[in-house]
Amino acid sequence: MAALLEVEGLAKTFGSLRAVDGASLAVEPHSITALIGPNGSGKTTLFNLITGYLSPDSGHVRFDGRDVTGANPGRLYRRGLSRTFQQARVFPQLTVQENLTVAAGYSWAQLFGRRMSAADRERVARLLEEFRMAHVADLFASELSYGQRKLLEFAAVLMSSPKLVLLDEPTAGVNPVMIATMEQHIRERHAAGVTFLIVEHDMPVVMRLCDPVVVLDQGREIFTGPPQAVQTNPLVLDAYLGA
Repeated sequence: MAALLEVEGLAKTFGSLRAVDGASLAVEPHSITALIGPNGSGKTTLFNLITGYLSPDSGHVRFDGRDVTGANPGRLYRRGLSRTFQQARVFPQLTVQENLTVAAGYSWAQLFGRRMSAADRERVARLLEEFRMAHVADLFASELSYGQRKLLEFAAVLMSSPKLVLLDEPTAGVNPVMIATMEQHIRERHAAGVTFLIVEHDMPVVMRLCDPVVVLDQGREIFTGPPQAVQTNPLVLDAYLGA
């Protein structure tokens, strides 16, 4: 089976800094793949290159059999590739329900005119129930806790019925209860057919959730394998201990 996402030789330089240096990786369909590495190893920059927020200096990205190198993020979203960010990006001046409505592709005029299809209304309602946010549906996103905003962002990317979701530090800065909640939602969506690529610093989460694990160091992939092998691989240990 062909990889759902193929990254080949991506590179990006900022001045004298080589942030991503010929990085390559593959994400197989129906996997939960982790992307880990020491601070400054290029993980978020690589995410930005894959999702079109940055254009690479060289290299290629293929998604679902098509070359999407440097494609507009909105175009990728519509094709089934969506992402979250380290700091949750939601519309603080909109309600929880309105955030999900906008994520479905509705314009501001349609949003406030309430011209929304019955199918999309049902999808919004279903996600609110799934993420246990129905009771805060009419609150402004600015009124939510940090963990709730991260959950809302996760729910919003699912409005596009994605094939692949890139999660950037989904459990960072949240309490253990919210970490367990995040894990549960990832597992449930994975069981429903969604593929994940996850940047995550919490190694117990990676060990419980992800297989395979891709390790990045100094902008390039140095190891790909099962989570158990990460803990004993000398290249990985050297990258972390030397960081």
